[in-house]
Amino acid sequence: MIKKCLRCAMPLILTTLFLFPIMGLAHVPTDVNGKPVISLAPMLARVTPAVVNITVERTNDNGTDNGTSPPTKVIGVGSGVIIDANKGYIITNAHVIDHEKMILVTLKDGRHYSAQLIGKDNGFDMAVLQIHANHLIPITYGDSDQLRVGDFVVAIGSPFNLSQTVTSGVISALNRVEPSNPNDFTSFIQTDAPINPGNSGGALIDMQGHLIGVNTAIVSPTLGNIGIGFAIPSNLVRSAANQLIQYGKIERSALGVYVQNITPDLANAFHLPQSQGAIVTQVISQSPAAQAGIQEKDVIESINGNTIHNSEQVHNLLALSRPGTTMHLTLLRNHQPLSLSAVTAASKTLSASSSTLPFLAGMQLKNFDDLEVDGTILSGVLVVNLDDTSAGAIAGLLPGDVIINANSESITSVKQLITIAEKKPKQLLLEVSRDMSGKLFLVVQQDA
Repeated sequence: MIKKCLRCAMPLILTTLFLFPIMGLAHVPTDVNGKPVISLAPMLARVTPAVVNITVERTNDNGTDNGTSPPTKVIGVGSGVIIDANKGYIITNAHVIDHEKMILVTLKDGRHYSAQLIGKDNGFDMAVLQIHANHLIPITYGDSDQLRVGDFVVAIGSPFNLSQTVTSGVISALNRVEPSNPNDFTSFIQTDAPINPGNSGGALIDMQGHLIGVNTAIVSPTLGNIGIGFAIPSNLVRSAANQLIQYGKIERSALGVYVQNITPDLANAFHLPQSQGAIVTQVISQSPAAQAGIQEKDVIESINGNTIHNSEQVHNLLALSRPGTTMHLTLLRNHQPLSLSAVTAASKTLSASSSTLPFLAGMQLKNFDDLEVDGTILSGVLVVNLDDTSAGAIAGLLPGDVIINANSESITSVKQLITIAEKKPKQLLLEVSRDMSGKLFLVVQQDA
């Protein structure tokens, strides 16, 4: 099953906070903007003061089995980037400062400052810190939407607590979904610039010294760098940081549509001119999308002037838009262009007002088909994610579960499950396929 593969991949995705061996190759371009490059030193002299070392003190409360040992102090090391010199704002990864007791920021010139957490979002793995210091040098944002595979990049951070370490490489791929969490919002930049434990939260810059990404994770079967690293694109970083600074959190909005990428086969089957865009597979009843007139099989080509290349972009734009934002969509319907506008709702509010409540509220679901080891096909509804307080979570559902039966009806699609929930039964008796546990029954209560 796919979800088995995903779980197998999870140990190989390492957030770059901890310590593992280094390896990698350096790349240096021969010219930038038509001018010969002898050294990256002049550019780095301007940029590296904006990259800081972050030391986090945590308390490990696990102790021994009998609970007699006192809590132990744990020190973690990561990186950060100054984005506002006047107010002392620094961006980093949320996992760098997770469970923090004390956060210490060290600048390139050796000054140390205690940092205050302004806000963080675990879904985007982003956090904003603040220090009170003079003579800070901020980084300049680049436009990550303009990146191309093959562009030269430089990673700056503190691997192994070695501050101001610089490595170089190229962009290997764009719009990557992290293998350990294919349902996260972020479309990553993949790079072969050596990114190692301790680089988390550090800068990925272009040859002009502009921030194009924040380094966050690596893939490795050997617990060391093998040239596959991931960075959060700068345009997402900027939007996330703005919300965290203003509100302390990111409040996600929703349109009420499910979308998927358009493969060449789908483009051919639907007689579409290209594989660009995201095709609507389902519209939730009474949602902003439904009220705006969006229909299944519509192709979303742009949102608020942003060209849509894939479904991940739709998720990202919605996740970084506050509820109540007007979305201007350009669609393709039956080969004809169409423009519509919809006002987003809060994702939880949308769920709560849905006619599928209370059974499916707070759950992210998608259609699922996979080839089993015995050659049979398992079809159902994959539980992508769910809120801890949702009725599904209380009933025992877990991310990765596949719902194959509901109230004695075989389930092969989300739409079919919603239809059963809309009948408003007293409860949902689910048959679920789960890795390592085989099949099991769970009951989702209406008043959970």
